[in-house]
Amino acid sequence: MRDWSGSMKIIRHLQELSHPEALRLCCWSLLTTLLAAGLLRTISLPALLHRFARASRSPISQHASLQSDTRRMQAVWRYSHTIVTALLRSQRPCLLRSLVVYRYGCKHGIPVSIHFGVRPGMDGLEGHSWVTLHKIPLCESDEVLRSYTSVYSYPESSQGVGRYQPLTTVGWQP
Repeated sequence: MRDWSGSMKIIRHLQELSHPEALRLCCWSLLTTLLAAGLLRTISLPALLHRFARASRSPISQHASLQSDTRRMQAVWRYSHTIVTALLRSQRPCLLRSLVVYRYGCKHGIPVSIHFGVRPGMDGLEGHSWVTLHKIPLCESDEVLRSYTSVYSYPESSQGVGRYQPLTTVGWQP
């Protein structure tokens, strides 16, 4: 008997891309993923972050609500994750995915930060990167991030380097 759950998931994703906004976000995610992958080979990570953080045309995302900003950034996260894992076949998609989401937020004046952390692993240290919006992780669970020690954040975090500390905001859910 065939498992149809994978096929249904693909059909749902294709149906989602029939909407112009979703298709635009997917294409933007693809191009930005390829740009980030290429730039990572030629310039340092701090230089890339500085380049991606350049001010947007609109200083703050005033035209959209926090809810629509979050929804769009979650879509960019999903599309970039699929691109990095299915197209580029990366076993560790977090760096490129985080760079794409971070660039999207910066480009649209959304107050995002990108974080890099490490934790002990089987073969030494394991790294992970993630993006926060108003200090709340996007598409990441507190449970996963709790095991990482943040070693670098951009822009610099007021909390500094150290163990990941989940922040909660009353009345707001990602």
